[in-house]
Amino acid sequence: MSIEKEDGMYRLYCDICGEKTSESFFDFYDAVQHKKQEGWRSQKNQGEWEDVCPDCQEAELKADFE
Repeated sequence: MSIEKEDGMYRLYCDICGEKTSESFFDFYDAVQHKKQEGWRSQKNQGEWEDVCPDCQEAELKADFE
């Protein structure tokens, strides 16, 4: 999962492009809530969960229609 703990704070990273949010969170569940509010999506890829930012979601949709 791409919510990682760094220096005692949780950060959200996109597993596709590596983008990270500027916000840090003391609580893991606050990071999860922020992810949902900002339109990030969790999806399974080859049996592993990954978090995908809105920009990468849009790029995946465009690629599906090409």
